[in-house]
Amino acid sequence: MLMRCLLCCGLATVAMSAQAMTVYKSVDANGNVFYSDRQTPGAQAFVIQERKPARQLLDRPTPVYPQQAYRYPLPWRGGPFRLSQGPNGSFSHTDSKSRYAMDIAMPEGTPIIAARSGVVVKTENAQAGRGSDASGNFVRVRHDDGTEGVYLHLKQGSVSVQVGQRVAVGSPLALSGNTGNSSGPHLHFVVQRATEAGLVSIPYEFNQPVGALPNFALGN
Repeated sequence: MLMRCLLCCGLATVAMSAQAMTVYKSVDANGNVFYSDRQTPGAQAFVIQERKPARQLLDRPTPVYPQQAYRYPLPWRGGPFRLSQGPNGSFSHTDSKSRYAMDIAMPEGTPIIAARSGVVVKTENAQAGRGSDASGNFVRVRHDDGTEGVYLHLKQGSVSVQVGQRVAVGSPLALSGNTGNSSGPHLHFVVQRATEAGLVSIPYEFNQPVGALPNFALGN
């Protein structure tokens, strides 16, 4: 009796992995019942249909959607203004910290706003003119993904945020200026990431084509 149960279970297991199969039941002269996948004279046939295990639902591949890169809204109010130097610019965007920065020429006192939410981690607000720091006055915001947006050459005394303060997209940060290593009023905006070698500039895009801005380098 035990052997008969084990045989039935084994056949049922085989049937689970097949699309459909025929099992033959036969009885010998002693009255013992046998099941086989081979037909014998006088055997009774049973057709077993496929039964899909529930685990097949778990084996379906999960769709993978590419992560969309963040596109930065313009970090100022007003304009339109001109792009005076883009990524890999020959004047000052030549080192690892500023390679992908963009300089936007604008009148001193233009409102500068956060282009991405995050926490203010460093500011400078007291520098006048060229001063001792090439960055001039600035605000550094650390984003939730660990990157940092930096707004440079700001007007002295105009920084309106403090270290540790969380800012949202569009939050006022300061006013544009002409401090530090600056040949004219403009905003230098760069996105950086910390590496073992220090902070490095990384590529970014505005949410509208920079080509739509007049460009000093092209004479317009």
